[in-house]
Amino acid sequence: MRGETFVTRKITRAVGRIVAGIQDKLILGNIEASRDWGFAGDYVEAMHKILNHKNPDDFVIATGETHTIKEFLKIAFNYVNLKYEDYIEISEKYYRPNEVGYLLGDPSKANKILGWKPKTSFDELVKMMLDNDIELAKSEKILIEKNLLKPSWENFLIP
Repeated sequence: MRGETFVTRKITRAVGRIVAGIQDKLILGNIEASRDWGFAGDYVEAMHKILNHKNPDDFVIATGETHTIKEFLKIAFNYVNLKYEDYIEISEKYYRPNEVGYLLGDPSKANKILGWKPKTSFDELVKMMLDNDIELAKSEKILIEKNLLKPSWENFLIP
């Protein structure tokens, strides 16, 4: 459900379109940035545990793992038997002026007090997103072939 302006979704949408043959490259900025990415379903479970906890408190909900955009690219493109280097173009235009290079959450308090830990691995998350966006690209290709959707390269270059 993540919007296409988020880098993870931008990648999975592009991979789906590349596999479908309706896109041939992806332009990104800093692929060395690290993030703590997790599955929304796991976070909803954490929220439920927080709401049902007997005492109000603050918790950090995160995976406790950080992964670079490059790692995300490798998993995504490997999943469809492609090399990301063949499809990625880096552009200064897509670098953020106030980029935070490394983000990592510490969920130890939620682990200890709530007994919560994420169940979905990073690899599983990437593959779930890809499965969805590959199917979406297949539908998109059918619409293009039936002239019900006009492909525009600029529409696929989401900043």
